[in-house]
Formats: sequence, structure tokens, C-alpha cells
Amino acid sequence: MPRLFSLLFLLLASPVVLAAPMAVAVSILPQKYFVQAIGGDHVAVQVMVRPGFEPATYEATPRQLVALAGARLYFAIGVPFERAWLPRFTAANRKLRVVDTTRGIRRMAMTPGHDEDADRGLDPHIWLSPPLVRIQAMNIRDALIAADPAHAADYRRGYARLAQTVNRVDDAILAQLAGADSAHNRFMVFHPAFGYFAAAYGLSQLAIEEEGKEPGPARLAALIATARREGIKVLFVAPQFSRKSAQTIAAAIGGRVATIDPLAADWPAGMQAIAAAFRGALAR
Repeated sequence: MPRLFSLLFLLLASPVVLAAPMAVAVSILPQKYFVQAIGGDHVAVQVMVRPGFEPATYEATPRQLVALAGARLYFAIGVPFERAWLPRFTAANRKLRVVDTTRGIRRMAMTPGHDEDADRGLDPHIWLSPPLVRIQAMNIRDALIAADPAHAADYRRGYARLAQTVNRVDDAILAQLAGADSAHNRFMVFHPAFGYFAAAYGLSQLAIEEEGKEPGPARLAALIATARREGIKVLFVAPQFSRKSAQTIAAAIGGRVATIDPLAADWPAGMQAIAAAFRGALAR
């Protein structure tokens, strides 16, 4: 009996050793939503592009580089930030495995006339299309299972729950846009981030910015003429970009500038907010 009590005391007194979550990294906030939804408590997700910054020009901080040294997976999505920084990340952390979450997705040209075979001209904003998010989620699930097979069942369940959420978001957006006038389905944005969203829901995107540059006087005049001709009254700008050109056009057509965020941390809420904004702008 004394030996039994001694054994129980040792068991109760010993700290319970729990496996630390797997450190992984993503480029942008919406990706964190996907990885966290699938990985749950088994992952600790580091986001490289901080809120309010633009992925094309972001510079990683020394603190972020230190934190990334312990990461096992990096979920890439094709934003310009990755072209400059992924080679540095993998050089500093030889154990870091880069996962291409765009695998299986045919990416479109960022602007008309770009060569779709040239990676620099391809649109990275695939997280703004629920059908493409389903593919990204499968790539994330499979990479987590390969890196941590002991929790494969949990990752599959996390993926199934996320897929249901994506389906609900898709259905809600379809319902929001169901009454849009098919003859007036064009919206104007500063940065051409919504091409995949437009393709998924039968809309058409007209971008103010072209090849990453503010429009010159001739293009501004052409955009103003197009907006007047098509009855466009709302110009959308993401919070990461300047509103100057959009405000110039809005003043010329008697319209207004509205903000929509393609990088919202809460992906379902962000997507439905985008759909609601477009629905209001397309109403005639």
C-alpha cells in the first residue's frame, strides 16, 4: 500500500508534458484563418504581412525573422512579398518547408494583356474566391498531415468544418448578389484585387491602378468617361492603398469612395462585407 501511495504521489506531482503546437507561417491574415481552422490547437500561426500593410511592398522585421527560425511550414500564396523574401527565409531556416497553396489552381492574369505564363503577371488574390479557397484548404490539410501524421484525423476534421464554412459563405454571397442587374455588373476599384471574386459571381472588375502604378492624366480621363457612360458611382479602395486617384474620379462623376478590405482577418465576415458593398454599388 505505501508503494501505491508513493506511485500516485509521483504521478500527481509530475507535470503533464504536452506537445507544443507546430510553428507555421503564412504571408497574409486570411491564410491564418484557413490554417488555424484546419490545424486548431496543433498549430501556432505566424503572419508575416502585418495588418495595414500591402503585400507587394512589405519588409519583414528582424523580430519576425527570429520567430520564423522555429517554423516548420510556410504556406505560400503567391503575393509579391514572397518573391523577395521566401529565399531569405529558407536560407535562414533550412528545415522550413514551403507549401504552395495555389497548387491545382489556374491563376489568371493580374491585368488584361499580361502573359499568363509569366508568374510576375499572375493574380495572387485567390483567397477572394470561395471555390478556390476549397482547393487551398485541401493543400493546407495535406501539408499538415504530411508534417504531423499523428494528428491526421484532427486535420481532416478541421478541413471538413472549414469546407462547410466556405460553402455557407459562398451561398450567402450568391444570395446577396442574386438581385444584381446583369446588365450593370461592373465595379471600379483602385487595386485589381477582385478578379477571382468577380469571376466567381458573374461580375466585372475595372481597375484604376495599372501594373502597380497610379494612372496618368490620359488614363484618368478615360476612366472618368467610362464611369459616366456605365453609371458607376462608387469607387472602391482597400485600406492599404492611397485614395487620391479614386477621389479625383469620384469628384469628376459626382460619386463617392468606399473602403473594402481584401485582407480581413475574419475571412467569412470580410467576404460578406465585400459582397454587400458590391451589391449596393451595382444596384440601379
